Amino acid sequence: ANAARPLLAELLARAPVEADKPAMSPLALQACLRLARELDRTGTAIDTEIAAIDRLAAEGMFLQNQIDAELMLGGYDEPGLNDFQHRLIRHEQLAKQFQAEFPLYQQKQKAYDAAVAEFDRDCAQGFTTGDLGAAKAKLGIK
Repeated sequence: ANAARPLLAELLARAPVEADKPAMSPLALQACLRLARELDRTGTAIDTEIAAIDRLAAEGMFLQNQIDAELMLGGYDEPGLNDFQHRLIRHEQLAKQFQAEFPLYQQKQKAYDAAVAEFDRDCAQGFTTGDLGAAKAKLGIK
């Protein structure tokens, strides 16, 4: 998974256009700044979500490798067999959790990617220094 782009920082880092060049309106600029801020929050949340899913998958793979190795060795006493059964149960829980959460993440990621593409399209036009300063002040952006 790709880390979310810092859209607000990217937008603020753009070089302003000169006053006589075509630029987005002050209202459009404010909308783009708000949208960039919201997409940054959403992207961070999605990144956090996939990191948690990655941890599930890693734990599941670790348990699977451990289970596979133990099956080859065998020879358990009762406490060892109980521990093995607990690992099997945990592995199954992780698999079910992954199967439930990963498709939801994929849907969120797809919607986020579409929103970023729309942002890139709608907010591609330049803006003037004065409009940027006014929009930042109005939105409380430093």
